[in-house]
Order: sequence, then C-alpha cells, then structure tokens
Amino acid sequence: MFIVMAVMVAGIIVGHLLRKKKAIFPIIGKINMWIIFLLLFTMGLSTGHNQEIMNNLTGLGAKAIIIGIISTCGSILAATLLYHYLFKDSKKGSK
Repeated sequence: MFIVMAVMVAGIIVGHLLRKKKAIFPIIGKINMWIIFLLLFTMGLSTGHNQEIMNNLTGLGAKAIIIGIISTCGSILAATLLYHYLFKDSKKGSK
C-alpha cells in the first residue's frame, strides 16, 4: 500500500512541475486510456484462467449486474442531491 501511495504522490509532484506544459497532457490522456485497456485485458486473462470463477460465472454474473445497477443508481442519486445542495443558491442568484 505504501508503494501505491508513493507512486501517486510522485505523479502529483511531476504533474505539478509539468503543469505549464499544456501539450503533454493530451498525450498523457491517451496513454492513460491504453493503460486502462491493458489493465482490463489482463484482468480478463486472470478471470478466464481461474476455473472456479468460470464454473460459477452465471451466478456471479447475475450478482455483479445487480450490484452494478444498484451502485450506479446510488451514485446518480448522490450526485444529483449533491449538485442541488451545492448549486441551488448559485442558480437563484444568476436569474
């Protein structure tokens, strides 16, 4: 866990130092996307390799869909409430 936090702090420091070099950030965004694709691919590889997961995929899949739907609905609800709470006054003032 310490290594993860140290890498994150190092990224924050480097990002802060490079903040004036605007041309680099679109490139970093594309690199991030490909790294996420690689991460998802390797997670799929380990899932496909795990026989226990593959044998129970139907039951696990249904539970995952239910958890995903509930999590998404909860996130949308929380974001909506937070938006209305934080920006309710600014809407009234702009009219």
